[in-house]
Amino acid sequence: MRRFPAASHRPTSTYNKLSIVSAAVLCAVIAFTAGPSAAQEPEVFGEVIDVRVVNLEVVVTEKGERVTGMGPDDFELLVDKEPVAIEYFTEVSGGTAVARDDSGESAALPALAPGEPVGTSYLVFIDEFFTLARDRDRVLDALSEQLPNLQNQDRMAIVAYDGRRVDMLANWTDNIPELTRELRKAKDRKARGLERYSERRVFDTGRELEAGVNRGQTYLGADTSFGAEQEQMALRISGQVENAVRAATATLRGFANPPGRKVMLLLSGGWPADPMRWVASEEAGFFDDRGIPRGNDLLGDLSTTANRLSYTIYPVDMPGVTYQAVDAARGNVQEANLSQESSRVREQEEEAALLQLARETGGEAFLNGVRTSAFERAVADTRTYYWIGFTPSWQGNDSEHSVEIRVKRKGLKVRTRDSFLDLSRSTEVSMMVESALLFGGAPGATPLDISVGRGKRSGIGKRDVPLSIQVPLHELTFLPSAEGFASEVELRIAVLDSDGNSAEEIPVIPFGYKSPRVPAPGEVAFMPFETQLRMRNKPHTLVVSLYDVPSGKILTGRAEVQKR
Repeated sequence: MRRFPAASHRPTSTYNKLSIVSAAVLCAVIAFTAGPSAAQEPEVFGEVIDVRVVNLEVVVTEKGERVTGMGPDDFELLVDKEPVAIEYFTEVSGGTAVARDDSGESAALPALAPGEPVGTSYLVFIDEFFTLARDRDRVLDALSEQLPNLQNQDRMAIVAYDGRRVDMLANWTDNIPELTRELRKAKDRKARGLERYSERRVFDTGRELEAGVNRGQTYLGADTSFGAEQEQMALRISGQVENAVRAATATLRGFANPPGRKVMLLLSGGWPADPMRWVASEEAGFFDDRGIPRGNDLLGDLSTTANRLSYTIYPVDMPGVTYQAVDAARGNVQEANLSQESSRVREQEEEAALLQLARETGGEAFLNGVRTSAFERAVADTRTYYWIGFTPSWQGNDSEHSVEIRVKRKGLKVRTRDSFLDLSRSTEVSMMVESALLFGGAPGATPLDISVGRGKRSGIGKRDVPLSIQVPLHELTFLPSAEGFASEVELRIAVLDSDGNSAEEIPVIPFGYKSPRVPAPGEVAFMPFETQLRMRNKPHTLVVSLYDVPSGKILTGRAEVQKR
């Protein structure tokens, strides 16, 4: 095995931005040499998901009761408000594909025969960052008791998010005793809702003192303008929700292709849809933008990814850290009433986020008293529906398209997802890299050999850290070119700091290698690639990926950077 002189490239990064000093495409001229044929092949994290057909799970009701026995001619499909032909149609009743007579013009979905059981894959996402252990454990106990609702062909996977990373507690399985054990173990994990409680309690107490609540003034002060302290708190909460949304989105990417219908049971501890309104705790009022994400800007990545991967989201309220900010026992009736109003507004914001995710993906939100029956309700809701499919004209341009299903009979209500995203190949790969970052990288042996040096100080609280990557040239695809053969590769570096903050965008560094010939079987060659990252002087996790553009293969490596 021969190693070639290093190719050097020097981008810089912080925990929330990775800037590229040089945007030039890096090309190196190389020659292959024979190496040990028994060398271990690096593992591949994944391939770009090639979604051709958009499948819509459509629920039709009349006065709250399911309507069955409909055919494709009873529906109208609109994409971006324009009629589109229904290419695939299957009615699922009680978890089984329904046979249709010969007059049906639309074919059933591929590999789904009449009378065949249609399994459901339930992906359980446990939010440990926002929730209190008491509330989480009640929902987990109820979920354990309802596991016998799993039927033939069903399966479940369980993950937990602690504010920094996602841990897989159970991979896809239909083994109820195993799932019960993992849910029991999940109760032993630390829930960090008390930390969120303390953060917000300190903030509210400070605002009470500043406003002079005990002197009878309006809660949070007579001046209802959005001040600097409120803005900072809203930014903090927005960042926390963004990280949780990113983790849930990465979870969908990591479990993208289970068989059957796909459902995410999202156990949330309280994600406000509008952090500014949550902080101000006011029923009405105008707050300027201030660059603080809210609504679709805050939650949109999760719903669009779910729609792209045909996941239906069923959020479960657990119910988080909303509380009575002022103690009614103090004897001030006005204070108590204002405190109740504050809690009500905050609860509305947290429920609004869950309702939005359910509405946009065709699911239902299980709030308040129904949270402990969430799984059996989700199972019942996913047993009977219509599966409608069509093939868009994919452009790969990251554009979002609206989708609407109408029924021709009056008095019927329809529930399904409302959009799909035409992801570019570049965005697909970046999302997969982010998933690897939060899930701990590819399973098994590290497929990509990377190493980090000690680095040196670079400004206050920052340092430059050298990164070396051994690029396995024998794993790349070389295509004919004017100078022999050339590869097309994209490098991505994702960074996660000890507080759970990651880059706003994962930069894409294109480069390539040229060779007078393609490697023969058994030939092994590496090219060192060196770069430098600028980051804060705190622990970081790096995930590095090489994306071989012609083949769609992705190689990943992971490294830990310690504080110096």
